[in-house]
Amino acid sequence: MNKRVKLVSIVLAALMAAVFTAGCSGAGSAAEASAVPTVITTTPTEEPSAEATAEPTATPEPTPEPTPEVTTSLAQLQAKDGYMPPKSLDGIDPLNDKVVALTFDDGPHPENTPKLLDILKENDAVATFFMVGTNAEEYPDIVKRVYDEGHEIGTHSWNHKDLMTLSLDEIMTNQYGKANDAIEAATGLRALIDRPPYGSMSEDMAEQIGREQILWSVDPEDWKYRDADTVYDHVVNGTDNGGYVRDGGIILSHDIHATTIDAYERIIPALKEEGYKFVTVTQMMQIAEIRGKDIEYRFGHAPTAAEAAKNGSEPSAGTEE
Repeated sequence: MNKRVKLVSIVLAALMAAVFTAGCSGAGSAAEASAVPTVITTTPTEEPSAEATAEPTATPEPTPEPTPEVTTSLAQLQAKDGYMPPKSLDGIDPLNDKVVALTFDDGPHPENTPKLLDILKENDAVATFFMVGTNAEEYPDIVKRVYDEGHEIGTHSWNHKDLMTLSLDEIMTNQYGKANDAIEAATGLRALIDRPPYGSMSEDMAEQIGREQILWSVDPEDWKYRDADTVYDHVVNGTDNGGYVRDGGIILSHDIHATTIDAYERIIPALKEEGYKFVTVTQMMQIAEIRGKDIEYRFGHAPTAAEAAKNGSEPSAGTEE
């Protein structure tokens, strides 16, 4: 009996040992499994699109329009380093277009000149501004705006003295020279043409100066009559004293007077209605050359297209003279 009990005890002990061993082995495997990190890998199912990988295409810079060339035999209009180039005749038919040059003296003025520039822009018109040096020095931003908007600039002395009372050296250094210094300070360039105050300039002195001295063919006397209606009438209808506007003419006015600016708000559309095309002074000089005018160093107007035809340059059919 005791032997049987002992045998049963041995068998039970052996079974318990087997169960314990199996449990420890399972626990160790689970721990090892949990100790190894799980790594997830994915394989792309398709190649990335060309749009995603392509380099961005740079927008090409626009090709600038070539600057029209000026071709003239006039010594006064040859391009010089550091000077404003003369305007080309691009878009102008010298033998057929009815042309007029608007010129304004004594500015720039802080209020009137900007208003005049607005009027010119609204009417797609150009003009030439003969600036007094003291004003150009005081209002450089306006000087620059005049040039940047495609108008022409000339000197009108430093302080509006009668140049024929001065020596050549005084004119070149203290009058035209100082005025050009102020213009260059504002624009980076010097003016190619001049207008003597009061038109006081001999042909001999002009030749010694060596730059074109610009006069005029129409003076509405806006400096005398400070009335917009009177100035309008003197320009559009003309006077025996001040002259009459015609093809090839140069009109003198002053942008320092508010009444003048008010008048030109009506004058410019009226002249356009009459078929005039507005040009700058250097353009008018080239037109005069083409129309057969002998140009020295004082210039006041160009021949008309009709006069050019009589000299052998026949305008094309349909041209109004």
